[in-house]
Amino acid sequence: MKNLPLHQIIPLLEGRVISGSTTKTIKNAAKYGEHLITDHSLVFILKRKSALPLPSGVNNITVVTSNPKALKNVRKDVTVIYVENVKKAYYRFVSYYRSLFQIPVIGVTGTCGKTTTKEMITWILKQRHSVVSTKLSHNGLARNLDYLLEIDDTTDRAVFEMGVSGPNQLLYSAHYFRPQIGIITAIGTDHIEGFRSQDAYIKEKAYMLEAVGKNGTIILNRDDETIRNLDLRSFSGKVIYYGKDSSAHFRAHSITFNLEKQGMDFKFLCRDGEYACFVPGFGTHNVSNALAAIIASSLTGVRIQDAIRRLKSFHHIKSHLQFHEGRKGSLLIDDTWNTNPTSIEAALEVLVETAQGRKTVAVIGEIEELGSYAEQEHRKVGSLVAKKKVDLLIAVGKNALPICSEAAKLGMNPSAIHMITTQSELLALLNQVASPNTSILLKTSMRRSFTNTLQALVANAKKD
Repeated sequence: MKNLPLHQIIPLLEGRVISGSTTKTIKNAAKYGEHLITDHSLVFILKRKSALPLPSGVNNITVVTSNPKALKNVRKDVTVIYVENVKKAYYRFVSYYRSLFQIPVIGVTGTCGKTTTKEMITWILKQRHSVVSTKLSHNGLARNLDYLLEIDDTTDRAVFEMGVSGPNQLLYSAHYFRPQIGIITAIGTDHIEGFRSQDAYIKEKAYMLEAVGKNGTIILNRDDETIRNLDLRSFSGKVIYYGKDSSAHFRAHSITFNLEKQGMDFKFLCRDGEYACFVPGFGTHNVSNALAAIIASSLTGVRIQDAIRRLKSFHHIKSHLQFHEGRKGSLLIDDTWNTNPTSIEAALEVLVETAQGRKTVAVIGEIEELGSYAEQEHRKVGSLVAKKKVDLLIAVGKNALPICSEAAKLGMNPSAIHMITTQSELLALLNQVASPNTSILLKTSMRRSFTNTLQALVANAKKD
């Protein structure tokens, strides 16, 4: 965080100093109970309680509260500021702090692809810039302030993933980050329990248009039908489309799997010309992610040729279609970071395209947070498995039955369809089918289900 004199902050808080010195320096800001409170912190207490013990072991903190009588352990080095509305004071501080930095900020959202796209942009920019970005896919609202405070006088670029699991969360993040460039990678079906309907979820993602403002730039995936149908009539900023679609401003064509280099070759076509590209990681979705990353980087001053060159050395984050030697010499594809219908389709493409004659096995877990859409979305997954002609389907979880029934309905051999509910069942079944001629996709959110499955399969490969 950029160090700030307390006397400079007090007027924007619209507060009154109850006790303590106003000549100190603020070196950190925190919400009480949510963020780490360190020496010289500005602490906002948003909840009124009868007793609020201040942390011990930290010095020279400044507390902003609407209930100073509730504070306990107030030492002489603590400054207490009374405000009528702490939440409004907090927002004013956040807005003020963000206004201190005039730097390009890129916001990325979408049902899937947002983390990889954000990581690609960050990788490109870090070659020559000081960049602040969200970590992995840790985009919960409680982390927003932490990321914002990483910006200081040395920062010249910022890239933030803006995920949503409920209404108005994207605009909440936009209030912090104020992106001038926004990307929507895809809009599928996810987190429906938090929105009650697919239309509400789509509307939330579309708030990225409002987030970048009337003078901002929005980068949209032209290949995504839902994005293609977004109403842009009220948006006065710049719109850039990317994708395979011939009407896209930036287009990818001649896309091929490069099995030797473990990535994708493609041609990048734009107004300035055509470029040969390679992006590590399998799948046409990674080509799409790369397009968005190249475009966004170029808008902050990176030459397209330099962005393309930099992407060749990009490293994907863990459990995003990561290849391992599996049990009994099988090929194991780990895509267990998270799961939704859109990312399942991408993972199945990679399974089939990289099999090279191996028997294909898809281990697909039930998808959470779909609410009333659960059955229809699981059925869509079953139809994708059948369409891709996967050799063996293993559905994981008590709610995964529609995956199996739909795959069978569309012609998949019932003997090649299995539904399991325990980790021991899954490991026993995979032990039966694993061989050097087998390619196994693990596509489920293992963080919430069988957390040790991947480790067991990879570790046992060294022993078999």
